[in-house]
Amino acid sequence: IVRVTGGAACTVVLIEDDDRHSWRVAASFGLPEGYVQALEAVWRTGVLLPSVDAYEQRRPVVRSDVRREIAGDPRCAPLHPFLDAVTWDTLVAVPLVVRGQAVGSLVGYYTPEQAPREDDIAFLSIIADQAAVAVENARLFVEAQGKAALEERQRLARELHDSVSQALYGIALGARTARELLERNPPQAIGPIDYVASLAEAGLAEMRALIFELRPESLEAEGLVAAIAKQAAALRARHSIEVETSLDDEPDIPLHVKEALYRIAQEALHNIVRHARATLVHVSLRPEGQHDPSEHGETGPAAPTRPTWLVLEVQDNGQGFEPEGPFPGHLGLRSMRERAAILGGTLEIHSAPGAGARVTARIPISR
Repeated sequence: IVRVTGGAACTVVLIEDDDRHSWRVAASFGLPEGYVQALEAVWRTGVLLPSVDAYEQRRPVVRSDVRREIAGDPRCAPLHPFLDAVTWDTLVAVPLVVRGQAVGSLVGYYTPEQAPREDDIAFLSIIADQAAVAVENARLFVEAQGKAALEERQRLARELHDSVSQALYGIALGARTARELLERNPPQAIGPIDYVASLAEAGLAEMRALIFELRPESLEAEGLVAAIAKQAAALRARHSIEVETSLDDEPDIPLHVKEALYRIAQEALHNIVRHARATLVHVSLRPEGQHDPSEHGETGPAAPTRPTWLVLEVQDNGQGFEPEGPFPGHLGLRSMRERAAILGGTLEIHSAPGAGARVTARIPISR
């Protein structure tokens, strides 16, 4: 903006309600250090700043001779120390409006020699429209994340309740049966005791998996491989599905990539439980491809080759489905695709009615 319009500085201000209770500079360029904080202090005194004026009027606002105006207003005292350091004297504020709703303002700062023309103001308005859409998209993304987090907590609460209730009921029933048999026929008590032990082991596996989900920091501490292994153990214990795992060493990738892969694996396994009617599942995590060290200036005999992709694959022997048609679990598959796409990867689905399904996520390993 500064380069194209010849301005001296610019700011993006967000205002979250009509009462001006929430005003903040989301981005700035060309202002002295500390100026934004001083401007916020002035806003708190009730001065009608150009950014607020444009926000309220829903149209561009131009103010000239701004330095004299600031110097003559005692409420602007926090800005007085900056007057000798700045050269601009004209401000142009245009509102950020999306779907008829103002969300803030874009403010350009101009020196007397750079007096803004009509086309500069029109350009600022165009940029403001684009910025408003970006702000709204960011807000919707945060809102969606919050909704997803709430739905995830509710799902975890249901699973925690179901698994604990089921395990404790079975343990109590098995223990009572074993106690009665110990009094009448001790050898026959072995069966109920083994049943209680298996339920306790299953409950422990399930609790470990659920607690892992409730504590995201566990993924950083224990790693992606351990997280997927716990999910597999919980699936075996709770649903009596045979789960085979082929997990390579812990990958050297950022935490946010591990989180995305963990959620993809989790969603794939949940879909199998809900819809596949499978008896056998195979989960694998492996590197693929070779990175050429010479492409990045790494030379010499000690320069190792590295994988270029990390591949997560979940396969089952269930009833399968038609990937191109409507089927149960399609929303979960869309979520998995979105997670992979955000990381620059892909998600492939291979399935057919009666032939099981295979979900393959390929994520690039950046270096």
